[in-house]
Amino acid sequence: MKELTWQRVADELVVAFDPSEQIVLADPSGQVEALFRLLREGTRDTVRLAGELAEDYPDVTATEVESAIEALDSLRLLENAEREPLPDGQVERYFSNLAFFETFASLDRSAEDFQRRLLDSHVVVLGAGGLGSTVLLNLAGLGVGRLTVLDHDRVEPRNFARQFLYSDADIGSLKVERAAARLLAFHPGLRVRTVARRVTGPADVAPLLPDADLLITGVDRPDEVDVWVNEACLAAGVPYVRGGMLPTRVVYWSVDPGRSACYSCALRADALATDGVRTASVARRLAPQLPAVNRGIGPVASLVGSLVAMEALRYLTGFAAPAAAGRFRVVDFRAGGTETDQPWPRDPDCAACAAVPTRPAPAGVD
Repeated sequence: MKELTWQRVADELVVAFDPSEQIVLADPSGQVEALFRLLREGTRDTVRLAGELAEDYPDVTATEVESAIEALDSLRLLENAEREPLPDGQVERYFSNLAFFETFASLDRSAEDFQRRLLDSHVVVLGAGGLGSTVLLNLAGLGVGRLTVLDHDRVEPRNFARQFLYSDADIGSLKVERAAARLLAFHPGLRVRTVARRVTGPADVAPLLPDADLLITGVDRPDEVDVWVNEACLAAGVPYVRGGMLPTRVVYWSVDPGRSACYSCALRADALATDGVRTASVARRLAPQLPAVNRGIGPVASLVGSLVAMEALRYLTGFAAPAAAGRFRVVDFRAGGTETDQPWPRDPDCAACAAVPTRPAPAGVD
């Protein structure tokens, strides 16, 4: 049993594991509480559990105990006591990660299994600027094993309001070079590949995707870049997450090839919108005509970078289903963090989606 506590209230057990919620279980006979006490020791299999429970509850059967175990496991209250541990150095480094993943662990999948998935992952990050700075450090902290970082810019003083990956001594250096140095100083075990070039078409993205598990992009120029990324990732079958900053909001979304609508579907939906001037899609269509002024500040860049990193974590580990697949998630920081959800439909005539086989939802995702 996981580290939890409970209290009897009349014929019920009130169970606390996540302090933000409680689980109430009917237990008029006391059998469930007796099972809890045995499970807490973590030394018995189902047969032994049934045998020891039968000493006080002669009518209990092994089948009933198995059903109870399945029910408790579905509530994420159990984990396998015989799970394979991580090496000592990784246990210490990823202590908080393992504690987080314990919440989602089960008898079939341990917290360590989630962490191993990250250690074996390869993520491509387009852009080492405002969003990329936060994302890269988050991925390194999570323990993503391989990173490919693309950017063509050099560090400038104007970056320091929101790009905390760099220091004053880095001014004039290529961002990808300084980003790699900073990441390796933070975590020497990382494998980091740098690519110093612009994205000028799908052909600049496609060579980065073989054996990649996920792509993250914060690149917003030129205007066609999201279409190019969408095309390359769909062709490779690689999910991607996109994040960006607006004057009063942050927005992020993702595409899961073969499972969600793609970005071309969103553009099609915008083009067909008929709700008049109050439709958000109109503003999106007009956006390329606005001056390219970066109004992102540190807290805003950190906010969207963290949201994108969390969506990446959902894809990489499957601890939960992607929250932004085929939908714009918009956070209005001016209004105190109000979040809205703007899904877009999958276009049955989308040529980009038509080339991607439909895939079932991944196994093991809650």
